[in-house]
Amino acid sequence: MGCTITVSSRKTKPQWPIPRITTSSKKEKEPYECVLEKRVTPRNWTNVAAPGSGGGGRRVRNGKNRGDSFFIDTDFPAENKSLFRHKPITKTVVWKRPNEISADAVLVSDGTSRHDMKQGELNDCWFLSTLSAIAEKPQLMDKIIPSDNTFGTPEYDGRFHCRFWQFDKWIDIYIDDRLPTVDGEILFAHSSDPSEFWVSLVEKAYAKLNKSYEALEYGFEADAFTDLTGGLAEWYNPTDLREQDFYLIRAAYQCGAVIGCLSVDKEGRTEREKKGMVSNHSYVITGVEEIPYLDSTAKLIRVRNPWGDTEWNGAWSDGSDEWDRVIEDIKQDLELTTQDDGEFWMNFRDFRREYCNMIICNLSPDFDHDGISDKAEYQISIRGGWKSHLNAGGWLECESFHSNPQYIINLHPDVNVQRRFNGRLPLVVSLLQVYRRQDKLEGIGLYAIGFEVFQLFTRPTGVLNKMFFDRTDPLMPDNEETYAEYRETSGRFFLDPGQYLLVPTSQLPNQDRGYLLRLFTVTKMQCSPLGNTIEGTEQWDL
Repeated sequence: MGCTITVSSRKTKPQWPIPRITTSSKKEKEPYECVLEKRVTPRNWTNVAAPGSGGGGRRVRNGKNRGDSFFIDTDFPAENKSLFRHKPITKTVVWKRPNEISADAVLVSDGTSRHDMKQGELNDCWFLSTLSAIAEKPQLMDKIIPSDNTFGTPEYDGRFHCRFWQFDKWIDIYIDDRLPTVDGEILFAHSSDPSEFWVSLVEKAYAKLNKSYEALEYGFEADAFTDLTGGLAEWYNPTDLREQDFYLIRAAYQCGAVIGCLSVDKEGRTEREKKGMVSNHSYVITGVEEIPYLDSTAKLIRVRNPWGDTEWNGAWSDGSDEWDRVIEDIKQDLELTTQDDGEFWMNFRDFRREYCNMIICNLSPDFDHDGISDKAEYQISIRGGWKSHLNAGGWLECESFHSNPQYIINLHPDVNVQRRFNGRLPLVVSLLQVYRRQDKLEGIGLYAIGFEVFQLFTRPTGVLNKMFFDRTDPLMPDNEETYAEYRETSGRFFLDPGQYLLVPTSQLPNQDRGYLLRLFTVTKMQCSPLGNTIEGTEQWDL
């Protein structure tokens, strides 16, 4: 089940280059016929879960009357169009509520866990792999699944509440709990515990946000992380990682980062050459450890396949000879198992060979690039938009570049911060294009986007013209941000106190789209429009 879309980049090769990602060629699943089962839903939800056992919802004294009917979501109906917009549907799909699937249905059983996740008949491993990592972070899950959910209580009416971050604000999504099934089995994502339903319901809520389940097929873990947390993601190419970068990954993981990775394309190779790896497939890192081994140490990374099965079978895999030389106490500490649950260990050298990209996602930027998320004392968010023949000037190589939106950034000096960063001030700039996943079903794609930062020695009195850009070179970010067809791109800078010009742009001119700029730093900062910005950007809001 592939999870990626094609990416192109068209600028200087970065220090950690953004790899070209291709769509998975794993064969498509069979299409389905969709029907709504004509069964009376139960009047009393108390038989779904024992009192107090379901999903964090609090019990209230005055529950719903037995005669009240269950909520039916007319905005995301139990119909074909909610499943697939373009794929033919030939099998019988029956929409069922949780208590019609399991007599012991609960929202969450024994807390949320990465082991809960099992991918279904949908190519959304990019979303599920990220969700599986976030599942073990209660503070994040509480944001996604609010405490007002009443699943398993007498007042429950079949309504599920979920929240996702979209372009600088959290969006509340309400769905009914009817799930698509085939032959009594949930069709899409589900929990490894047949009586637990939070995985299926979060996936359905995300499908509603994006107008259909089909819109969730193929994507980037970075987008899932942003939608689930509002955080920031940075890209790396594992083949370019050095041996000491293992410690950066370990520090990031230990400090709570979500780390996703995409496997290399192995289509056309023999099963022996594949070593259990799925081509162009999203995985998530679930452990990073260095352990004593023989006369040295072994740098190990634990990875999970969101399918919940199909594992790496090379060195350090479950039951491999390498584990015979590791003492039992260490194996217990590493939670080593031999079951085919989709989770496995591999050494760092194999990791760099078997994956073509890695994404480290933090709630706040890692300014000094040591793997540890730093507190961004100052954050600014600015909404804007590009309009054809007005301010969509294209990238720096275009004659119309000067017509792009222009912003003035003012970084104030801070002796303590500058001492920490070798006399400079850190700044992370993130640019998101307002692009919704359902647009791709209508043939609307992502634009290649980027931005340029220029140092200013005097404050301009008006919009800077073409002559300024012909004579002034942009500053290169530490991670050499590039133009690419991503929803979000970011760059990390170390700058002197002073004023700077920020110019967000699509690579090609005359491309209409909204954008969100986010700036993060640890020193006092202001950012204000200089010119070429447009009013009325609400048209790109959700």
